[in-house]
Amino acid sequence: MSNEKIIVDSQNRKFRIPNPTRLTKAPDDIRIARKSSPWKIYFSMIGTVLPAFFLLYTSLFIIVGIMDRNPIMTLSGSLCSLPLLFIILRLYRPRLIHVKLASPSVKGQYLHPLPSGGSLQTDMKTELKRYIIRDDSVLDLPPTNQLWFVFISVVLTGIIVSVLFFSQSTEFFGVLLFVIIAIPLWLIGFSLPVLAWWGTSTQSLGLPTKRRDAESWLLAGMASAFPAFIFNSFFAPAIIPSTFPLWASDLCLLAISAPFCEEIFKGIAVALFLPSIKGPKQGFQVGFTVGLGFALIENFQYIGISLMGGPLGITITILIRGIGSIPGHAVWAAVTGTALGWLVKETDFKTKLERYANSWSQDAVDFIEGVGIDFDGDGDLSGYDSSDISTNSNLGKNNSDSVKPNSPWLLLDSSGKIFNQFEIENSPKSTNLSKDGLSTTSSSVLPSGIIPPKSISVAIVLAILGHSFWNATSYLSYFLPESYGLGETYSSLISIIWTLILILSILFIATQLLKGIKILDSNNIND
Repeated sequence: MSNEKIIVDSQNRKFRIPNPTRLTKAPDDIRIARKSSPWKIYFSMIGTVLPAFFLLYTSLFIIVGIMDRNPIMTLSGSLCSLPLLFIILRLYRPRLIHVKLASPSVKGQYLHPLPSGGSLQTDMKTELKRYIIRDDSVLDLPPTNQLWFVFISVVLTGIIVSVLFFSQSTEFFGVLLFVIIAIPLWLIGFSLPVLAWWGTSTQSLGLPTKRRDAESWLLAGMASAFPAFIFNSFFAPAIIPSTFPLWASDLCLLAISAPFCEEIFKGIAVALFLPSIKGPKQGFQVGFTVGLGFALIENFQYIGISLMGGPLGITITILIRGIGSIPGHAVWAAVTGTALGWLVKETDFKTKLERYANSWSQDAVDFIEGVGIDFDGDGDLSGYDSSDISTNSNLGKNNSDSVKPNSPWLLLDSSGKIFNQFEIENSPKSTNLSKDGLSTTSSSVLPSGIIPPKSISVAIVLAILGHSFWNATSYLSYFLPESYGLGETYSSLISIIWTLILILSILFIATQLLKGIKILDSNNIND
């Protein structure tokens, strides 16, 4: 029989064993659930940023070796980069799931052989179906209150250790405690605020998101730090005139070079996801996550360096970057992402992109068959023979109504119940109801907020200016008082006060932008 095979053992005995059930295509209405494990993505994020950061410096060796014509340095950098690159690619390889579905059937059987060995036994007759599907599970993040509680606990721990460190009676105990917790404080301090802002923005936007998509956005943000690092390390210092004093050179690097190249490269990273962006709200989400990925790499370096300043230095750095620099990077990239989302929504960008892709693929087939290779296997070398895809079909594919609103993936809590952590109420809190139960008028006003610009050029310029203002004023808030002879104490105090003002400003802008994106959704002008 075709669905069975004969096995002969060492004693020449024959056994008839059924073949495993063949793989079939998964039905469109299949729904899959997995147990919620919200902290799993945090450790995945840590596992990615560590090799990514070291890859940043090993790739720097490659570039320096090429520029200096040093083959030993180039080869060493390449050999060190390969295992790091392999680790990152392995962590982000496509995840596939083998689904085995046994349904009761009078025509079924009790025992089902499995291709991996062994069998599946059921108490009743069942029919077994097997599918291979892609892991499209939704993004599962810890509750934001837990994240911010842990972040505050880390800051308080740093403050307590600092007090013990600088107190004469407990100095030895403070030093010993700092040595023990320095590395955990570093790892948690650079990464947890990113996850906290990620959870805050995701929950506030209320967009169910696939985990693989969100991780791709975060990884793209990390990758955008590579060219920005190279530009700031090699090209920017070469552009600044050598006649500039040291303070002017530093100011140019901080206020001009860094904002320009970082926002440009973050914008390019967001643009890579244009085919999957449906509108301004999702563009904001992609941009915000890309900015967090960039901040993750940057945080690793800055907080690591701050370890040299003892417990007080690392605590201040964690606090300032956690509630200031991280949302800053995310906000400016989100402004650019929103503008790209408007481009997609208002210009049928996806339709044009698909049309160009089809045209390029047809030209490629024509070229390949022109050199004598039957690429499409139709028996001739006439080039592309199929009819062009019509504009109407493209519009139909890209119509938001044709996209299924419900994801086939579900999350289960510890008790096995389905929950949706992204379900956010964007509607007014109270409405007046008529006698038939229909809503008539709203008694509450939609929250006000900042709506990002629609123009891409305006959005990028705004992002660069905002970033530049933060860097320039942070530098000048200490340099100017000290240059006027106010002394280190007063200069530091003025710098701290101005930093607090900047932090409050960026927090206000971040919250207002999130409210503005909600207004877009409430007015039904988003996708």
